[in-house]
Amino acid sequence: MTSDPTPRGPEDRSTRGPEDQELGRVHEAQSRAVLRRVRIISLGAWIAFSIGVLALLGWRAFLGLTCSGLVVMINFFLLEEIVQRTLQPAPQVKSWGLIAGVLARFALLGIAIAVTIVVARFEPISVILGFSVVVVGIMGEAVYSVVKSFSEDVEEGD
Repeated sequence: MTSDPTPRGPEDRSTRGPEDQELGRVHEAQSRAVLRRVRIISLGAWIAFSIGVLALLGWRAFLGLTCSGLVVMINFFLLEEIVQRTLQPAPQVKSWGLIAGVLARFALLGIAIAVTIVVARFEPISVILGFSVVVVGIMGEAVYSVVKSFSEDVEEGD
């Protein structure tokens, strides 16, 4: 019986060379930094949206923004877990399990949308703003990355 030398993730790097291990650590650190910035920008977007919604539409709209913002952040964290599981090397990937998880996540998201708009009767614009906080976070990260790459190009050109 032979053992499978495929690395199983961050904890099993015994079969990789030192350069691959270092590259893996750098990539993981960069990924964590990107996700951290997306979370921070999303929180900033929620705060900015909250101030506007609270001033213009009142407490009920603020509650709708908060509920939908929480739903979308939880959804983002679950998606992050699914992507990390998917990208981990494994001898046999159980695709049915991943597909079931993704479908269940979408079903729960649809139910959450229906509850926040139809059942709780929150202000639809506040619900839409709440669901967009992660999108704003991702767009903010994209702008950050573009500005950073341009500034690095300018520094290299000097």
